[in-house]
Amino acid sequence: MDEILNKANELGLMIKGSEIFQRFEEISHKLDGDQEARKMLEEYAALSDTLMMKEKSGVSIEVSEKQELERMGKGLSENQLVMEFIATQTYYLNMIQQIQQAISNPKGDPITPSKIIKPGGGKIITGI
Repeated sequence: MDEILNKANELGLMIKGSEIFQRFEEISHKLDGDQEARKMLEEYAALSDTLMMKEKSGVSIEVSEKQELERMGKGLSENQLVMEFIATQTYYLNMIQQIQQAISNPKGDPITPSKIIKPGGGKIITGI
């Protein structure tokens, strides 16, 4: 178990050391420092979520709400920092999704056979 946790820690460190993570952190800090851009993005996300929930629950969406979302989207697309944040976030989340898929569906044979025994005491003993 310790070896698996050590490898997980190593993976975490590799992710943190990756260029895409570094860029995501940098652009996130820039966005945090730009109140106007951050507010625009938050308001767009909130309205988008509201409209999505309305749609899922069968509540009709007003034309004015759709127009407001379009207007807000246009404003976001004109903000270089927001667009860079969205692009960087997309690349980062794609990397995380690929890592998650690799963990869930690894290629190749297991490194060691899994032999886990759970004795009456509830402790897990590995490598037997």
